[in-house]
Amino acid sequence: MRPLTYVIPKVLLPIAGKPLLERTMLYLKSYGITEFVVCVAYLKRQIMDAFRDGSDLGVKIEYAEADAPLGTGGQLKTSERFIQDTFLAMNGDIVTSLNIQALLETHRRLGGVGTLALKRYEVKMPYGFITTDDLGSITKFEEKPTLSYMANAGVYILEPEVFANIPPGKASSLETEVFPHLISNGRRMNSYFEEAEWADVGSMTDFERVNDEVLSKYLERVG
Repeated sequence: MRPLTYVIPKVLLPIAGKPLLERTMLYLKSYGITEFVVCVAYLKRQIMDAFRDGSDLGVKIEYAEADAPLGTGGQLKTSERFIQDTFLAMNGDIVTSLNIQALLETHRRLGGVGTLALKRYEVKMPYGFITTDDLGSITKFEEKPTLSYMANAGVYILEPEVFANIPPGKASSLETEVFPHLISNGRRMNSYFEEAEWADVGSMTDFERVNDEVLSKYLERVG
């Protein structure tokens, strides 16, 4: 998202006129979630000044601060002192219509340390896909097939015990360290999938596309 994010944090970038983080909180508020812990580091003062205690949005916001970015695991660890019960964690740079209530109900039904929302992702392979046998004979040939798989959607229901598996004060990743560690140690982690809208606002191309899509839907409703 550079050069925009040199001067403004990604969560304050406007999506159809509203900051991304505001849209996220209002979306979660529609499911009755009114207490938020926002993990901040890079350009954190801008975020804290923009939303303060959350009263303008009818919610309560606490801030878990770090002096430098700590990755998804390290940043989540900074929120530990605010969490006493089952909680929802969500990446700050996604836009989705995922049914949060259904995600929570799935977690309550299945138990375990966490439930991860999934999205279906498709990518067209740039080259032909060839399968061979042990003798080198080609057994299958597909020219530039489309690969479809289930991907992490960046929305989780987690239990507080997850914090014990995140090292304090250092950068770490939920996706490459914490979750694989929990699974390899036999801790139950569930999946939840539905055909929902989902977008990662991680590049200028994605930002422009999501902005246009959200704006178009708004204009359809009011026009």
